[in-house]
Order: sequence, then structure tokens, then C-alpha cells
Amino acid sequence: MMPGTYSQVLLHVVFSTRKRAAMIKPEFQTRLYEYIGGIVRSEGGSLLAIGGMPDHVHLLLR
Repeated sequence: MMPGTYSQVLLHVVFSTRKRAAMIKPEFQTRLYEYIGGIVRSEGGSLLAIGGMPDHVHLLLR
């Protein structure tokens, strides 16, 4: 790399439920997202954003 350059790798990860079944209920989302964030942190990553729908979850990781 040249001096003064900056690079960064971001990952967009998508998890889906089995057979895309609508299993992620709104009342459970916050707890699920906190749990996933804890796993990311324990592996040394940074969770920049998380969100989803009843059948899948999107993560933006660094």
C-alpha cells in the first residue's frame, strides 16, 4: 500500500431461517440481535449494524 492510504473491509452477512419461515417475532428481535452482537464481539469483530425481517437477519461487520 502507498503511504497515507486507508483501506477497510466490511462484511455483509445474511442469515435466514430454515425454509425462510417467518420465525423471528418482533418481541424477540432485540434479544436476538443483542445475542448475535455478543458473539461477534467475542470473536473480535465489530457489529456496525443489524436488522432484518421475520425470515432473515442482516449484519454489517468490521
